[in-house]
Amino acid sequence: MKNITTYLFSILSLGAILVGCKDDSLVAVPDWESGVHGYGVMTSDPAVGFNRDDSSITVDVDFLWKSIDKLNTVTNIDLYVAFNESYVDIDGNNAVASHGGSFGLKVKSISPLGNSEVGSFSVSQDDVYAAYQSATFDYGFGNGSQSVYSDPLGKGRSSAKKFVPGDSFTLKWILTTEDGRVFDSWSPSVCTEFPQANCQLDWAVSCATDIQSRTGTWTISGSDSYGDGWNGASIDVVLDGVVVDSFTVAEVANTETFDIPAGSSDLYFVYNKGDWDSEVGLTIKNPAGNTLITWVPADVKPQGEMILDLCNE
Repeated sequence: MKNITTYLFSILSLGAILVGCKDDSLVAVPDWESGVHGYGVMTSDPAVGFNRDDSSITVDVDFLWKSIDKLNTVTNIDLYVAFNESYVDIDGNNAVASHGGSFGLKVKSISPLGNSEVGSFSVSQDDVYAAYQSATFDYGFGNGSQSVYSDPLGKGRSSAKKFVPGDSFTLKWILTTEDGRVFDSWSPSVCTEFPQANCQLDWAVSCATDIQSRTGTWTISGSDSYGDGWNGASIDVVLDGVVVDSFTVAEVANTETFDIPAGSSDLYFVYNKGDWDSEVGLTIKNPAGNTLITWVPADVKPQGEMILDLCNE
């Protein structure tokens, strides 16, 4: 036992000597990460997005890209839009047809200069329609894949009325640098933790720009599919610029009502994202009992002002 102790002591002493004699000049200093990141800021009203009856209303974006080590130059930015169509399936369940998959189809390109730039662009209904006019989908009613624009669900969709309430969109981007590298995805921290940082923008289709029938008792009903609450998610009720109520779900479900007095001039709802938005279910009903928004767990929950189906007012 004594010999083993002496051996261990010798090894530890040698380790101490080696550490003490370390040459700091031999320690590799990591380089800055080489790459680029881009994010967009929607400057048009996200609650309007595309308008069912006015195809001239566009989604306007200020876009900033940055070279992480200030050495890269972006020569091209490709913009992709995913087109998601909400519908009720053959079993009566809410479903989403993801035309273009999770990333979407290319709608346009922009060519920046330098190694950090702010650029502005717009995405119109015509831009998205040009990418999706030949889209087909099997809605599961026994008719196989059908043209989306043949209006198989009877929503009134056509080349003249390209998008209808229940449609939502996600804008993403791919950056190409001068040396030929392509950047199309980033870590969650890059997309969420820095001021204004994001890796996509979301919007939907509306019929009107704001709520016309506000006065009376509104109802918000929420659920959580896992049963442990909304994990930080909430909905702010904003009346004439002031948050008058904040709604959330603590466990499985919650329903609250609130009154909007006569004479108010502006009402909207803001969704604050949580940790598990895929578990969130929601309905909001106006004083007439009409449902202006319905979310199921599968739906995308964009951060910010909520897009209501004002066609149902």
